[in-house]
Amino acid sequence: MKWLYRFLGCAAVWSPAWASTAHSVSQTHRIVGTVIISGVWIMANICFAGMRAQNNPSTAWRFAAFVAGLPGTLMTYFFVDEGSERAYGVDIPKKR
Repeated sequence: MKWLYRFLGCAAVWSPAWASTAHSVSQTHRIVGTVIISGVWIMANICFAGMRAQNNPSTAWRFAAFVAGLPGTLMTYFFVDEGSERAYGVDIPKKR
C-alpha cells in the first residue's frame, strides 16, 4: 500500500508539468499545421500562375492547383494572360 501513496504523491506533484507540456505540444502542432496549409496554398498559387503564363496543357494539374489555391488563384485567373510568359511582373519563359 505504501507504493500506491508514493505513486499518487508523484502524480500529484508532476501533473501540472505534464499538463503544461501537453498544452505546449498541442499548440506547436497547431502552429505547424497552419504553416503547412499556408505553404501548400502559396505553392498552389505560384504553380497556377506559372502554368497559366506558360500555357501549360495539363488541365488536371491546373484544376488541382486552382482549387488548392483559392481564392488567390481566382485573382491570378483574371490578372495573368494565358501564354504571356509573364506573371505578376516576373518573366517565366518556356523551355525551347
